[in-house]
Amino acid sequence: MDATTAKSFGVFRSTSFSALTIISIFSTSNVLAADWKFVPTLDFTETYTDNYKLTRKGTEENAFITQIIPGILINGTGQRLKFQTKYHLQNTYYSGSNNDSKIDHLLYANANAILAEDLFFLDASANISQQNLSPFGQVSNNNINATNNQAEVRTYSASPYFRKKFENNFIAELRYTRDSVSSDQQLYSNSKGNSFRANINSGSAFKSIKWGLNYDRKEIDFEKQAPLNTTTTTGNLDYAILPLVKLTSTFGYENNSYFYQGSQASGYFGSLGFIWTPTERTNILFNAGQRFYGKTKTLSINQRARMSVWSLGYNEDVTTTRAEFLIPAGNNTSGFLNQLWQTSIPDPIQRQKIVDGFIRDSALPTSLSQPINTFSNQVFLQKTLLASVAMTGVQNTAILSLFDSSRDPLSKTANSTPLPLTQGIVKQTGANASWQLQFSPRTNANLNLGYTKSEDSLTLVKDTFKTVRLSLSRQIQPKLNAMLEARHVQKSSNFVQTNYEENAITLYLFLGF
Repeated sequence: MDATTAKSFGVFRSTSFSALTIISIFSTSNVLAADWKFVPTLDFTETYTDNYKLTRKGTEENAFITQIIPGILINGTGQRLKFQTKYHLQNTYYSGSNNDSKIDHLLYANANAILAEDLFFLDASANISQQNLSPFGQVSNNNINATNNQAEVRTYSASPYFRKKFENNFIAELRYTRDSVSSDQQLYSNSKGNSFRANINSGSAFKSIKWGLNYDRKEIDFEKQAPLNTTTTTGNLDYAILPLVKLTSTFGYENNSYFYQGSQASGYFGSLGFIWTPTERTNILFNAGQRFYGKTKTLSINQRARMSVWSLGYNEDVTTTRAEFLIPAGNNTSGFLNQLWQTSIPDPIQRQKIVDGFIRDSALPTSLSQPINTFSNQVFLQKTLLASVAMTGVQNTAILSLFDSSRDPLSKTANSTPLPLTQGIVKQTGANASWQLQFSPRTNANLNLGYTKSEDSLTLVKDTFKTVRLSLSRQIQPKLNAMLEARHVQKSSNFVQTNYEENAITLYLFLGF
């Protein structure tokens, strides 16, 4: 058994074990009584590229690249269970090169179950994906290019919890979460986490005033560095001064174990703000406050019209690379498009089919334009501004998304050895525009434009990436779709020896059984 096959088998075995464990937990009751659907799929792609390794001018290598991707979609929907799994086994073959051929796993699995009515619940998830290690280097938005800037990331999370409603007075919850983040990147420290959370919140008996108390304890054990423990105690108090306007406040104390570059990573915190909901389709949230590292603020504006969706958000938070891999994308493409067609397609199942088809035909990523989750073993302060708008008409659908992000390391290297990829403040700015023109119910043309600029304050590297993708998609038969795509990628850097360009054309065939 060669190294690639052995790695593939190991990942498959661990993933299967996690899935079987979750199913065995569900099987302890009538949770599995649901409407189950199993849909096998088979995708085929053939690509010609003039620079498949994304190397500098004069060293390019062209190649024909074949991908054969069997997969399966599993959905279970019942009164006590929601289960969704998408798995693909991506086999990639490069002409003239046996060393670059590879097997990759792509998995998205999510489950929510009611184990005991109105008392005991379970949330579980598992994911396998291919991620760029750093925004500096050979950045690829597909899994075709053979670069040294990608790694396989595997995460899972299982979270049983008790939740009890005490008449209309208050709701109490006690939750335990076990999670794991691992990678085939040797410098990145794999980790397992345990989280304990208890909270109590006011019930419907409280009208104008809402309150809540929360205790959160996280313990993360790393393979190659000291453990990271955080404890946070939070209280919140909200007051509705008008039917559509609510004042908000939070207060509490946090204690973090990492070696902070300032005085100490602990202290009291608090914030004040408001929530304004002028209509059922519009909401505005803002708050500002103070934490141990300084001032902080949050802004969220969401507007949904009959044929458009608008979103603007700004957030500041102390986080880690592992935490970003465990949480869902902040600008989820599927969720955003579901809002766009919520009025015109009220049936959620039918709407999700339309959304999935649009994402496939437009070759859109799982999340709209956002910064790359740079691999690092440090704790950092992340500030992110995201803005998105989507508009649809009879034959046209357009999406525009923008982001501006900065990551400032907070922990010292004594406790959290950083990867040598990035060590300073990393700033990323980008935009992505997508336009689909529907010629007929079965034929679409798509244009995608992308721009990203990345800067590192320590190494002084400044990289700019530009992408242009033009595609034509066609539904040949009810379960057979095809797409032809041409793309151009260009990287420009102040370190000119890392500049490169790529031109490629790809034929996609998607078959569902």
